[in-house]
Amino acid sequence: MVKLKNIYEEIVKLADENLAEKWDNVGIMLGDNEKSVKKILISLDVTTSVVTEAIEKKVDLIISHHPLIFSPLSKINYNDFKGRIIRDLIKNDIAVISAHTNLDSAKEGLNNYMAKLLNLQNTSVLVKNPENSDVGLGRVGNLPNMMSLDNFITYVKEKLNLDFVKLVKANDNNINTVAILGGSGGSFIYGLPNVDIYLTGDIKYHEAIDAKEMQQNLLDIGHFAEKASKNLLKSYLENIDLSKEYDVLLSEVEYEPFEIK
Repeated sequence: MVKLKNIYEEIVKLADENLAEKWDNVGIMLGDNEKSVKKILISLDVTTSVVTEAIEKKVDLIISHHPLIFSPLSKINYNDFKGRIIRDLIKNDIAVISAHTNLDSAKEGLNNYMAKLLNLQNTSVLVKNPENSDVGLGRVGNLPNMMSLDNFITYVKEKLNLDFVKLVKANDNNINTVAILGGSGGSFIYGLPNVDIYLTGDIKYHEAIDAKEMQQNLLDIGHFAEKASKNLLKSYLENIDLSKEYDVLLSEVEYEPFEIK
């Protein structure tokens, strides 16, 4: 019988909690270490719809990329959506593990996985961990073949399964060297190495203006691009020794919250 603590120990092997940023909150968000786990649901976020899905599918554990609890809670009020989520999880005995920036920075973590989806070669860490240069946020690498900017955008949307992206076009150079950092990485534009384009999410207006001044192409792939974490975690959990003891499902109710009108 696999217990919650056993699953958590395996997640830590992939994404050590010590790799998490100081501002982050990762690990077992909710649940009893001794709880039996037979069915796991992997999601990007722990939303009302994801919890409803977990209840309907009789899931024992949700593993999310974004933390269930990020900012400290001063109260759990059932009139608030977060309070209702926690209530429903507890009532239905559903545990939650969140692996966020520790998964982002891990050697075989999310940024490495996204770089592989783009077939980047000769990759290195973009923002190195001060204690271990083999891990850290983001990756830098080269495409197998140089592409025009327009062709590269089409390529990214296909490889990362994105409906849309936002381009900050600073020049018309062909694309060869690429940097990618999942999540909100706009603040890192000021320390980029020499790359043809930088892919990240949630780029702010002033960061975009500064990028143009620095002649640096940016591609905002959005935060939902981190949905790639779901396939990464599923593949990992299905290829460890414990995998015969549980089923792993991917959430089917999540969607990009932004719409292009």
